[in-house]
Amino acid sequence: MAFVNEYIPEADVNKYDFVSLNKRPKEASGSLPSNSWTIDRAADVWLRHFYTEMDHTALRGGYTGISVWDFYWKGHLMLVKLLSIETGGGLRQHCWSKKKLLSIDIPKEVDGLRSQILRDLELALTAYRDGGVFSKATSFSFTLEI
Repeated sequence: MAFVNEYIPEADVNKYDFVSLNKRPKEASGSLPSNSWTIDRAADVWLRHFYTEMDHTALRGGYTGISVWDFYWKGHLMLVKLLSIETGGGLRQHCWSKKKLLSIDIPKEVDGLRSQILRDLELALTAYRDGGVFSKATSFSFTLEI
């Protein structure tokens, strides 16, 4: 697979109806949906950060460690919820991240392909690195705990 991080082209904003996707309700208060994605066009797979949950009454700025993603896999849009377990590295250095999969809504018609879907999700998250189009890491390693 050849995932790339890029801003979502206007044609794809319309094709996948991101205007409607951005209006979906969130389970918790959180950040704005991203206008960039990690995509493998040949495989028909993309990943986009939908929002990061925040509790503005909590310590440390309210960061809960939970992020929610749109994962489009070969015609099926899924919502993915991840918990950040560990991150490290720094600007223009090797970075790493470990996240736990809290949920993914795999449609029943492709549930038999669950292992391939999860493998592709991990590849997309690895390609996303430490920030997608904003990544400054010189190298990156990622672990998805299932």
